[in-house]
Amino acid sequence: MKRNHLAESSQSHVIISPHFDDGVFSCGGMAHQLRRAGHTVTIVTMMGGVREGAAPDTPILRDLLRRWEAGVDPLRHRQLEDERAARALGVEFSHIPLTDCVYRMVDGTALYPSEESLFGEVHAADFAPRLLQGIGVPQISDSTTVYLPLAVGHHVDHQIVLDWGLGQNAENPGRWSLRFYAEYPYSNADKSTEMAQDALGMALQPADFILGEADMRAKLAAIACYHSQISTFWRDLRAMEADVRRAFTDPQTNLYVERMWQPVS
Repeated sequence: MKRNHLAESSQSHVIISPHFDDGVFSCGGMAHQLRRAGHTVTIVTMMGGVREGAAPDTPILRDLLRRWEAGVDPLRHRQLEDERAARALGVEFSHIPLTDCVYRMVDGTALYPSEESLFGEVHAADFAPRLLQGIGVPQISDSTTVYLPLAVGHHVDHQIVLDWGLGQNAENPGRWSLRFYAEYPYSNADKSTEMAQDALGMALQPADFILGEADMRAKLAAIACYHSQISTFWRDLRAMEADVRRAFTDPQTNLYVERMWQPVS
């Protein structure tokens, strides 16, 4: 297992998160460890906006709102959850003002009305890829280490964000130090991470982060801030902690590990 060694001088790290929870769920321990070592860490949520006007009335959104129990302004509720999670880790956060795909409509028609549509191909009329092309992330400067999702699980927003990141990197070759992460809990599914790596079509090598107990506790505290998401993935907070500890324990070393990959140079 290859382990990252933290440089003594302060560096900038930006975790690109499709939704409010993806970066924390997948990279929260690493973010905490980097911050404790004196580095600057920012989690940027790309689909982090709120919606003006009426939301679409679709089966998937009705189901999500029922599960979230997030009040009359669920997107603002989720923004606040994300802010609390960032504070729990001691990191910075930023929200790009584009909404989650379940809110996106064209001519009054929802682009993603069902759960199945979330994990298919990006809708031809989806304006998110075009809008993201014109959005820069000010926290990313020369020599920043940028962490992109692998689109494990094939969620359309994750696909869009990955394509955006790859495009940005191609336009500025060598400017970033690029890393990829597997999105938890989609990574729980058998072979899901391997399938995402194959779809990426890029030679990768491990760049894992080994976590201490303090990092794991900080990650668990941050995940617990997303009250709206607990019932979607777990029975309760105790079940969440058990699953997170299991998912991020290396079976050979029994150490906590967050899996990262970097392009083969």
